[in-house]
Amino acid sequence: MLRKIEKYRNQITELKYLGRNKIIVFFNSWVKANLLVGEATLPEKGYKAYVPRHLVCITGVIGGIPTDIEMEDIQQDYECAFPIVNLYRLNRWDREKGRKVASNRVSVTFRASNLPEKMKVFGTSVKVQPYVRKFVFCDNCHRFGHREESCRSRKRCGTCSRIHEDSEEQCVNEVKCLHCRKSDHRTTDSKCPARQREISIKTIMSKKNLTYVEARELVAPIEMQNKYDVLANISEFPTLPNTFAKMTAGKYSIRNNQQSQQRNYNVNNKQDEATSGSLKKAANESTVAAKKMKLDNERQQHIRDRNADSTSQGAGLNNPIAVSEKEKWDHIIKKANADALETANRNVRGELANFYTALLQCTGVTEELQEKIKECSKKFLNLDSIIV
Repeated sequence: MLRKIEKYRNQITELKYLGRNKIIVFFNSWVKANLLVGEATLPEKGYKAYVPRHLVCITGVIGGIPTDIEMEDIQQDYECAFPIVNLYRLNRWDREKGRKVASNRVSVTFRASNLPEKMKVFGTSVKVQPYVRKFVFCDNCHRFGHREESCRSRKRCGTCSRIHEDSEEQCVNEVKCLHCRKSDHRTTDSKCPARQREISIKTIMSKKNLTYVEARELVAPIEMQNKYDVLANISEFPTLPNTFAKMTAGKYSIRNNQQSQQRNYNVNNKQDEATSGSLKKAANESTVAAKKMKLDNERQQHIRDRNADSTSQGAGLNNPIAVSEKEKWDHIIKKANADALETANRNVRGELANFYTALLQCTGVTEELQEKIKECSKKFLNLDSIIV
């Protein structure tokens, strides 16, 4: 659909899925990205385009704001270098009252990529701090990111990290943490490394204005004691209704019988071939022995002839193989020297030919001087075939 729109065809750099029903589109220009938000053809196809808030906004917190001041009054009287998108007062949990009450802290969302150091409220300078989201832990399944009220999983034991009907006080299993798989603390322990890592992720999200996935990649992973120990309790996993053994039982008996019969037939044929081969081998042994004796005699006569030739030439070596190797290497060295000399002469002649050719083409060289150059090149350098 975007390819058919001419103004977006060469502006999109990447397209990828972001969750189940979201597609993130990367542009090479922020102008085109903003145009896509107001594109009229998207609602017709069932799409809604928007720029993610964390890319254009950042949230901070200011403190020391009395609870008797209304938010409408703050919105009408503040001074800041960046435009403010949203303002709302944060709440805290009051144990005595058993409910949430207003606090003296106010969340401020700025239309910027970085937080300002300060802002003015009613003429008073107030420091802006990063808004670190609260650590969320479920008391039902002991996972991060949601509360017990919205949990859809089964109750998990905080001692052994397994699902059973007994309460945590009656659990007799070994202590095991659900997240780091260590046995020195429970899952609900506040000093668990996984809990501290989750808090670090929340802090990086607030300070660097990143998503959870982006911040998680910046934090070092947790060293687990046994990452496969989660599969220890087989009762937590459903069994397959139809296994391969059940589905294929009794279907390959006929083919196995045919294979065994074919195997026996092949063994019998090999035994017959081995018997006939042994007879033929016994018949041909005499002929092979005679040929081998003849070849040995010819080889010995050849060695005697070569020894006689090396002695007459004054080689001084009784080993004919050594003499042949020496001659071969001498021939290789001579050929290499000749090739090197020919290559050097060719290179020198080429350079001289280029030099004299360039010299003859100079504008200040007269015809008389050109003739002298040609004579010298023909007489001393034998370049008559190159310079004409």
